Formats: sequence, C-alpha cells, structure tokens
Amino acid sequence: MSRIEDFGKFTFDKSAMKRKLPYPIYLKWKNAIRKEELLDKDSADIIAHAMKEWAIEKGATHYCHWFQPLNGNTAKKHESFISKSNENLPIVRFSGEELLKSEPDASSFPNGGMRSTFEARGYTYWDCTANAFIMDNILYIPSIFVSFDGISLDKKAPLLKSMDFLSKQATALYNLFSDEKIFRVRIKVGLEQEFFLIDRKFYEQRVDLINTGRTLIGEMPPKDQELLQHYFGSIPKRVMNYYNSINKKLEDLGINSKTEHNEVAPGQFEVAILYDTVNVSVDNNQIVMEVLRKTAYEHDLVCLLHEKPFKNVNGSGKHNNWSLVTNYGKNLLKLPKKDNEIDRLIFAIFMVSTVSAVNKYSSLLRVSSSSVRNDLRLGGDEAPPSIVSVYLGNEIENILDDILDLEVKNSIKLNDFNISNLEFAPRDTDDRNRTSPFAYTDGKFEFRMLGSMQSAADCNIILNTIVASELKNILQRVENINDKSERIVACKNILKEIFIESERILFSGDNYSKEWIEEAERRGLKNNRTYLEALLCAKESKEYEVLLKNDILNDLELSAVYDVCIEDIKNTYMLEMKTLVNMINKDVIPSCIKELNFEMILNDKIKNAKLNERVNKLNNLLEGLFVKLEEFKEFEKTIRSKKGIEEVISLHKFVPRKIEEIRKISDEIESNVSRENWNIPTYEEMFRVLN
Repeated sequence: MSRIEDFGKFTFDKSAMKRKLPYPIYLKWKNAIRKEELLDKDSADIIAHAMKEWAIEKGATHYCHWFQPLNGNTAKKHESFISKSNENLPIVRFSGEELLKSEPDASSFPNGGMRSTFEARGYTYWDCTANAFIMDNILYIPSIFVSFDGISLDKKAPLLKSMDFLSKQATALYNLFSDEKIFRVRIKVGLEQEFFLIDRKFYEQRVDLINTGRTLIGEMPPKDQELLQHYFGSIPKRVMNYYNSINKKLEDLGINSKTEHNEVAPGQFEVAILYDTVNVSVDNNQIVMEVLRKTAYEHDLVCLLHEKPFKNVNGSGKHNNWSLVTNYGKNLLKLPKKDNEIDRLIFAIFMVSTVSAVNKYSSLLRVSSSSVRNDLRLGGDEAPPSIVSVYLGNEIENILDDILDLEVKNSIKLNDFNISNLEFAPRDTDDRNRTSPFAYTDGKFEFRMLGSMQSAADCNIILNTIVASELKNILQRVENINDKSERIVACKNILKEIFIESERILFSGDNYSKEWIEEAERRGLKNNRTYLEALLCAKESKEYEVLLKNDILNDLELSAVYDVCIEDIKNTYMLEMKTLVNMINKDVIPSCIKELNFEMILNDKIKNAKLNERVNKLNNLLEGLFVKLEEFKEFEKTIRSKKGIEEVISLHKFVPRKIEEIRKISDEIESNVSRENWNIPTYEEMFRVLN
C-alpha cells in the first residue's frame, strides 16, 4: 500500500464514516456537527457499532475517552471491548451510551477547588466534531470533561464554546453585507512545534531534566549556536531516522506533517502540521507531542518539549497560525483579488476586529500563551518580547487606510530584482517581521508567543472569544440599519473609529530593540515581563470578563482556571528549588570536593603557586554554595507561614533569582573541574552527540 493510500488508516474520519455507516446515519452525524439537529441515541448506537467494528479490524482491543484537563495534559482510562453476555459468556460490545459518555474520577485533577476530594464523579462526553483514532491498539474517543453538575473541568469545552461564539458573530456580520449567504465560519489553525532531542543516556543522568524538563546548571561549551551551522542545515542521520518514524505514525493517524527542519539551537528541530479546524488542530498537536516523546525512546533519544531546556541557546515555541474560513472555503483574512467594495469591506471588518481585540486584551493573550517555563524564553533574541504588538505590513496598513477613507501613510518598495532563467518569480510587497508576537502573514495571523510545551487550547479560546466579542460589538451597531448603503457607510465609520483607537498596537520595527520598550511605554502598552505579572494584570484590568459576558466560562470556572494557574506557578518553583538543592548536594559538591582533594594532594607535593590559587578559588566557590543552600533553608522556613497568592509572589521573587545565583557558582565550579571528576553530562556532550 502506498503512503497516500495508507494515510489516515488509524483515524475514524469522515471518509471512514462514509464507508462504515448507513448513509442516513452518516447524514445525521453531519447535521449534528453542523448543529442542524441533535444526534439521537439510536443513531449513536449505530455509529458506536461501526466504530467498534472498524477499530477491531485495525487491531484495537480497548477504547478510552481521551480528554484534556486543566493542567494542559491529556488523560484517559482504558476500557475493554469485551464484556459478558446474559449467559455469562464473553462478548464484544460497544454501545452508543458508551460512545457518548464515560465516568472517570474527577477529584484528583487540577480543578481550582471546584471539586472536593470526596466528590469523585466527572463525566466525559464525545466530541463528535473530532476524529476518533487508534494508538497502541487503543481506540481514542476525543471528549469534553465536565463535573456532575455540568461545570467544565477541561480545556475542550470552552474551546468549543468559543468556536461557536465566533462562528455565530462572524456569520451574522458577513450575511449582513454579502449576497453570498453562509451558514458558518470555521476557525482554522496550523501549529508549528519546536523541540529538542538529546541522547537518552545523558537525559537519565540529569535529575534536573527528568524532574523539571530543563537544565538548572550547565556551563556553555566553547561552540554552541554562535556559528548558526545547525539552522536549516543537513538533518543528522540519526534524527532523519527519527523523523521517518514519526512521519509514518502521523500519516497513519491522518496528520500531515508538512514541514521538518533543524532549528537554530544545537539539537533543536521543528515539525509543522497542516491546517485543520481549531479543536482538531489542538487534538492533533497533543498527538504530535505524544508521538514525538514516545518515538524518541525507540531511537534511544529523549524529546524535550520544555520552552528553555538549555540556558543561553534558543528556546522552543509553538507558532499558532490562525485564520477564518467560510463554509464555502473563502478565507476572510485574505485580501480580495477583485476590487469589490463589499469584499474589501468584509476584509476590513475581520482585520480591524482582530487588531482591536489584541489591543484591548493583550494581557489575556499573554497569559493564554505563557507559563513560568515560557518566561525563560520570551524576551530573548529567539522569541517575541513580553510586549504584545501586531504587525500588518505596510501594504495591508495602506489597504485598510484606503478602505476606511483614512490617509495612506506608508510607502511601498517594489521588488525589481530578476531571478536568472525564470520568466515569472512570485514576489511580496512587504518583508516578514519575524520578531512580532502577533503578525499578519498573508491570510492568517501568526501568534508566536505560545510555549512549546503548552496546550494550544488556551490561546485559541482567548483569540476566538476576543475577536468574536469585537465582531459582536460591530454587529449590534449596524444590524438595525435597514438601508444597505447607509449600513455600509455606518460600518466604515465604526471601523475607522476602532482602527484609529487600535493603532497604538501596530508596530513594524524590531521588537527586540530597547527603543521599542520605550516607545511601547509611551504608547501605553502593557509590558508584563512575567507570567505572574500578566495573570495579575489581566485580573486587575478585568480583561477576563470577556469570557464571562459571552458565556465561555462562568464565575466558578473562571475562578478555577485562575487558581490552577497560580498553583502551577507555585509547583514549578518548588520543584525547581528542591531539584537544584538535590543536585548541588549530591552531584556538584561531591565533584568539587573530589577535585579539591586531588589538587590539594598534588599541591602538597609540588608547591605550585598557580595550583594553590586554583585550590583557593574552588574552596571559595564551594563555600559560596554552602551559603546559598543555607539561604534556601531559611526561605523554606518563612514560606510555610504564607498561603495563596502571597506565597506565590514570595516564590516568584526569591526562587528564580536564587537559582541563577547558585547556577553561576555551579557553572564556575564545572569550568574548573576535570572531566574525570565531573559526573553530570555537560552541554558539550549533549549538543555534540547527535552529529
């Protein structure tokens, strides 16, 4: 079987359903996902039977409801297809009720206090808009996760709500102006996933990588990424074999890995997945991360998805390419080719609404794309800064100004170069801005702040909701104007007003420059340098209320999400602090003592002045470590008396600073200890081995 014929063989997608289901039942499913009618139990029974037969043909022995709790990971509980008949004989069975609903324990997942430990019940319900699939002989059924009384305990339920909200507002506004009536707007997302690979034997010798996903100590090697020889270079053979394995697995699952290449940092790589409806893309990205991790072990590698596993080299992100497409396939963020007034106005409506949404809810976007881990990456020269801004490009800014009867401000440089032997060479009128956190890239917006390890659900929930909220505001102001010409004029005036208010968020220059920080402050843009700052700012500025007003989350769910975020910050800092203390005591100090002992014995014999200086230097560094460890002990005593946000703020102020202070001493010790006495795998070893 060819790769194309094999594509998606482990996915119960639309084509598989068409083959396996009676056509009337297939139509009922299609109508259900279009929200034209509800899926009844009898139809669910027939779909469940067909899904079971298909899964067993493919070797599946169990099924699971696969869901995404608030911690951003995925969860599941395996159930066997084998049951017992009334005669107490084994029988293969899978009913519509089992497809639609399962009951995992809800009490032990992060829930922000929504569930007590004694309240165990939580329910998963089939997300019939997403594809079921088979991995490791298990049928995975994508699901939402709710409590006994229907409270959302996951990321998928609010994502689906945000999709419906955006589709409803976008459809109504489009139909108000266009004669081509549509019945829905799909949110399409393509995700780029960056990651590191290291040899498994080195990973298993580093407690920091095992516990926290990043190196808490480690001296930089003489050669790292400075020569940029790794970026877009020849993929090492060992990594190419790994890529071949993951590509085959993803193809079997119907996931098209379109692009693969070396990234900037040594040992860093990327895969990019083709566009799909946003909830499917989020599911697919979770599958991709799982496949990346599992397959690495098969090749004696470990895949590191942490945003900054190695200090002083580029970290990893997950670019979120977001667009809006009608049910007829028209991209609402694509500049119309024809000079049609209505098409140009519709283009302006969706572009200006997106710019306005980012301007109003920048802290919310910052929170949705970040974590304590991502703080280590954002703001460096390899990642967008913590200031959220929008890049449109001179041409698009000019077109919007023209549509809205504003003064056209930018000059356009026409490319006049020739490519040898080519009669036609496609050209752009604008260069791309790679430093912008939120950049328009021809038919889509590319949000680059998202961390590599995070679920893409959060930022898309926010992006869908805030853009829909802006569209809703415009709709409410024009929907009662009956005369079409008056409606067009009114809409243009509203868009002009909104665009002028939002212009402060537009920036086309170098987002890494110090000048931009000063300019952003002058413009009144928020600079939330850390995840915690953004979290507190979004709460104080009441940006979160957009989720409440539009029924994406209720008060209890929103409070729970906030509490889970706070708890995650606390747990991350505590784990890093304890892990570092453990490594210093069990690895660094013993290595330093061994080196000291060796050099002191030698110096007693030869009485070398320079060697004596080395001994004194190592001894002073060792003493410095003991002092810092005592500071950690004292801090642990004081932190016990604090609770909630007070505790988290104290950890935030103390732990990152102290980790860096200890790291500086430890790395200095490493640079003065022989390879024989230093037993922790070094950056040099980990970077070099793949080549």
